[in-house]
Amino acid sequence: MEIAIISVGAVVILAIALVIGLNARRRIKLLAKYDDQHAVDMIMSRRIWEGMTQEQLIDAWGRPAEIDERVLKTKTAHVYKYNRSGKASFRDKVKLDDGVVIGWDQKGRRES
Repeated sequence: MEIAIISVGAVVILAIALVIGLNARRRIKLLAKYDDQHAVDMIMSRRIWEGMTQEQLIDAWGRPAEIDERVLKTKTAHVYKYNRSGKASFRDKVKLDDGVVIGWDQKGRRES
């Protein structure tokens, strides 16, 4: 019985190739979905911006750990919460009105 020994370098190269392939496929899917190179670049780098849609936010940061919702007369307001830092606290919170990002707080620093 022979045991194949693969060098650590070969494993690292294979892992990098796999990640590059997955990122390329994800980029192609996002380009087909949004038809906007700049938006896809921002999503791929996990950056958010005012005016991005709820769907773009989820593509960039994933599903939130928690969502608060307030239905008002003129709009529906949500706060998407990410990165739990305590029993009832989160490091990152993104505010949306009617499915569009209007601002966020990250790690205690006010962004908008």
